[in-house]
Amino acid sequence: MKLPNKYCYGTLFGFSGLDGENDHNGDFIAMTMRRPVSLRFDAKTPVTLAIALEDTQMDFVLSDALQSRELLLVFADKTTVLGRTTAPVTSFAEGAEALETGGAQVLLCNGFAYALFVQGDRFAFCRAETAKAAAAAAKEKICRDIDALRDAKLAYYEALPPCPRPEYERLYYKCLSVNKVNVYSPQDGIACRFTTPDRLPHKHMWLWDSMFHAMAFAHYNPEMAENSIRAVLQCQQDDGFIPHMMKSTSDHSAITQPQVIAWAVLEVYSKTGDKAFLAECADKIAAFLLWFLKNRDTDGNGLLEWKTDYSNVRCRCDESGMDNSPRFDTTETLDAIDCNCFMVHDCRCLAEIYRILEKADDAAAFEAIADNVAEKINALLWDETQGVYCDRALSGKPTGVRSCCSFLPLFAGVCSEERAARLAALLQDETAFATPLPVPSISRDHPDFGTDMWRGGVWLNFNCFIFRGLRRSGFDELAKTLREKTLESVNRWFEQTGEIFEFYDPMDQTEPWYLERKGKQPPEPDYRILYHSITDFNWSACFTLLMLLGAF
Repeated sequence: MKLPNKYCYGTLFGFSGLDGENDHNGDFIAMTMRRPVSLRFDAKTPVTLAIALEDTQMDFVLSDALQSRELLLVFADKTTVLGRTTAPVTSFAEGAEALETGGAQVLLCNGFAYALFVQGDRFAFCRAETAKAAAAAAKEKICRDIDALRDAKLAYYEALPPCPRPEYERLYYKCLSVNKVNVYSPQDGIACRFTTPDRLPHKHMWLWDSMFHAMAFAHYNPEMAENSIRAVLQCQQDDGFIPHMMKSTSDHSAITQPQVIAWAVLEVYSKTGDKAFLAECADKIAAFLLWFLKNRDTDGNGLLEWKTDYSNVRCRCDESGMDNSPRFDTTETLDAIDCNCFMVHDCRCLAEIYRILEKADDAAAFEAIADNVAEKINALLWDETQGVYCDRALSGKPTGVRSCCSFLPLFAGVCSEERAARLAALLQDETAFATPLPVPSISRDHPDFGTDMWRGGVWLNFNCFIFRGLRRSGFDELAKTLREKTLESVNRWFEQTGEIFEFYDPMDQTEPWYLERKGKQPPEPDYRILYHSITDFNWSACFTLLMLLGAF
């Protein structure tokens, strides 16, 4: 079992909800820093645990345990890190009150007490409500068998299916590690385990992220796959609306996200055969899709629009998931190609769910909705002058902006053979979408093409949508070629940096930490200054895993 072994900046280090109780609201979660080996815990005032080791050669680096010749570090429970080393260990936080309590060094900040207790070559770092409680916990927990804790962490991976592609084995286990750390235990308004995009900085639950996480978990943890979806549906409002971002405290967002729930449910069912889960989800999905029809077609022409905030230059259309795409640089409301393709695809998936449940009338109703929207897509969102699908202003004018969304009609299965062939050709056009790392989020000949998120950056979810669509249209070899290019690049950057990233450079030249993300990055990556392409980003890990497993 070849585990990831590169120590670097940006790896999440925390206690997973798969191993026991953790805390969504008051999360004790760290990110690894560069030399020396150190953990920076996220809080209003960052608290750092530093081990004076310059040698970062590791046996393995996982999301809750890392080991080298000179160090063993394990996240033991939701408030405790245990370690063993002969190197000096310190903790510090700018402006924090420091004191000694019961033989432990204690920092008071962020409304908590952080205690470091060192005994010989062992140390414990604990957080609690008071200095006395933190010191007592550190002194008590330092006696735990750290080797047994490490072995339990390793046993988790040993029990999972082996990597089907040995050349990507370390990448495979990195994906599984990212999946694991980004799970929370039940809390407050969410009654089952749930997932998050990355715990730092996005600790809450997101709609379509959770669906992508479920699709990966379905291959090795069916219960977690179902819970990833179930948790989102628990937050549905009475009118069918589901927020795009959900908190365990019920303070949810006022916008939604793309319609992919039925697809995720069907993908999970394909691995579990659990009809009861289909029955649990079906009518809730139906209510969500009907909410879209009622609330996202303001001109009544049968095509859907995203809710867009044109005053927010850096994130005009958070609802689409494509925050800063040039698609939304206009001030006009758009009949959105992605919103409508996701609608067609999810309605057809829901129709299939209803057929499995032997509800023929419901199945027919959602097939009819899909047929109607598909007809509108082909009639109104095809730009013949460019040979591509694109958004259309409500005034009737095509925007002409070619994006990765232009290929979603392949995914939704709405293309004629002739149009599918033209889209496949566009993917092989070096002036458009055939970049060294496919597929850019905006065409290469667009004046704003670059690396800034959706203004050129490559996103693995859209790559996989496109691969699935190409196969659906008979372009199997092209799909395979694009998938292998994607995997090769993701793996190369992983081997170089130790990380899986939120998005990548379409020219495959810039280390992902330094890609623009709503601004130019500082000389050294630090998400507190400006969010870089997020590390340990869960849906990137999920889609990498799914590509390795042959699902796309």
